[in-house]
Amino acid sequence: MYKIDEIDKRILYELNKNSRIQEVKLGKLLNKSKEAIRYRVKKLIDEKIIQTYSSWIDPTKLGFQVAKLYFNLSNIPPKKIELLNYLKKDKRTFWVGVADGEWNIGATFFVKNNKEFFDLKSEIFEIFGDLILECKTGNVVEILYKPMTFLYNEKINYNLFFDENKNLNLDEIEIYILREFFKNSRVNIATIAGKYNITVDKIRSRIKRLEREKIIVRNLAVINYEKLDFELYKSFIYTKNLSKKELEKLIKYCEAHSNILHIVKQISEWDLELEIFCKGYKEYNKIISGLTEKFSNIIKKVETAIQGEDYIFPARNFVFE
Repeated sequence: MYKIDEIDKRILYELNKNSRIQEVKLGKLLNKSKEAIRYRVKKLIDEKIIQTYSSWIDPTKLGFQVAKLYFNLSNIPPKKIELLNYLKKDKRTFWVGVADGEWNIGATFFVKNNKEFFDLKSEIFEIFGDLILECKTGNVVEILYKPMTFLYNEKINYNLFFDENKNLNLDEIEIYILREFFKNSRVNIATIAGKYNITVDKIRSRIKRLEREKIIVRNLAVINYEKLDFELYKSFIYTKNLSKKELEKLIKYCEAHSNILHIVKQISEWDLELEIFCKGYKEYNKIISGLTEKFSNIIKKVETAIQGEDYIFPARNFVFE
């Protein structure tokens, strides 16, 4: 395992927070030269700790809704791999994950309406019905997220993903910008401008619109947390008597915790999903015990899955066609 120091951690944190940060600015934050920052970033890429640079794109602004499926499966490894590949090839798949615990494979989809989601689920059961023991569904309301504060414990508020459905129209250039930012969020704007023979300022203006409308939600370095000896745990929180006031208290508690990076609000058997990065189960159990003790009045049950494989937009070559 490559041993990183505190400077490396801060670099990873800042790039995960905003991958388009300039090397000069990053150097000033760390009191290092641009050349020193560039060397360390290259080393982190060579060691495959920084996997890629990408952008979070919000298709709910383009008229889609977000739905989830979680499967418990029979122990038939070849069929499990077949299902995983099937989900990864569908261009509606935003996320697919493999885990041990309460479920084996989970997936998040962007669909136009509930009928499309219903038909999608039926298609999966038609092909893999003999493999699926149990399936749970959910509709995502919103996601609260923050950068990797377990690397650098900055006090920072959650940001919002999937906060308001719209149906915005994009032109060819804007769609191209989304495609390029998704493939590499550090793409040179001049390269995009050159393709369409327009000025850099015009491209920059379009990017600002995409960010203002929250279509581009976040530019980030995708970090291989396993290389840093962390594991990802998903906690499914079943609640009772969950008032708005109590929910806000729970969110504030999680927001202050450096290991709890994401909260997914959804309509399903459980109300919340927490994504928690830990050094191991002992640390995770301590976090969950503290949470359930603090909020014993509203938390009825917690289920856990340990994330094994994780794919965002697996059919990436078909995204934004």
